[in-house]
Formats: sequence, C-alpha cells, structure tokens
Amino acid sequence: MRNPGKKKTTFILPLLAVAAIAGGCGGGKSSGAAASSGYGDVKPAGTQAAQAPADKPAAARTAVETSGFAFHPNTIRVKVGDTITFTNKDSAAHTATAVEGAKFDSGSLDQGKSFSYTAKQAGTIKFVCDFHPSMTGTIVVS
Repeated sequence: MRNPGKKKTTFILPLLAVAAIAGGCGGGKSSGAAASSGYGDVKPAGTQAAQAPADKPAAARTAVETSGFAFHPNTIRVKVGDTITFTNKDSAAHTATAVEGAKFDSGSLDQGKSFSYTAKQAGTIKFVCDFHPSMTGTIVVS
C-alpha cells in the first residue's frame, strides 16, 4: 500500500522551493520591462529610457507649434539646459524671434520646418513672429 502523505510532500516541497526563490529575487526592485529609470518616470513595456548620469538629469525637450497664426502653447516652463523646438504647422511662413531675455531668431520657417533653442540661463524670455507681431509667447526658465 502506498503512503498518501509522501505524495503530498513530494508535490508541495518543490512548490515551496520555487516560491521561496521567486520571493527572494530582485532585492525588492522591479526588473521587468516597465522598471523605473531612476528619474521618477516609468516607461511602458517595449520602450527604453535613456539614463543620464546620476549627477546630471537628462535635458527635456518642449514642442511649440505655430498653427492658426498663434504659438501653441504660448507660455512654456522649462529648466536651464532644456530645448524648445518650434515647428510651423501653418501654410504661411513664421519666425520665432526672442525680443527680451535671450537672443535667438529662427529666420523664416516655412510649413513643416523647425527651429530649436536651448535655454541657457534662468529668467523670462519673450518671443514673437516677425511676420505677424500679434503672435507672441513667453518662456519661463528656472
């Protein structure tokens, strides 16, 4: 006659061993595809986050579009070192020209063309389209 207790022990022990090993792996941090990059962001599975050195966070990129003869958004908040990219979505040409707080001028941007500016110091920058002076915007750099 068989020992019914032996069959349960044979089945349960390997399960307990697997559970103990799985519970102890990873040191409490996620190692899956959606793991944190260490900068407070979690990337969806299948994407990779580029990590900056621990002493210098990665610079951000901010998009500004011209459409309907206006800058969208027309007020932007960035940090020193961040890059702002202006892209013309209108059929008419536009510029992105600093008039206060910085020096940049995109020159004439036809539809689909872009211009980028990297914020160099804290402060407030006012910009305008030279062709359409009612198109204005502000960049607040901290």
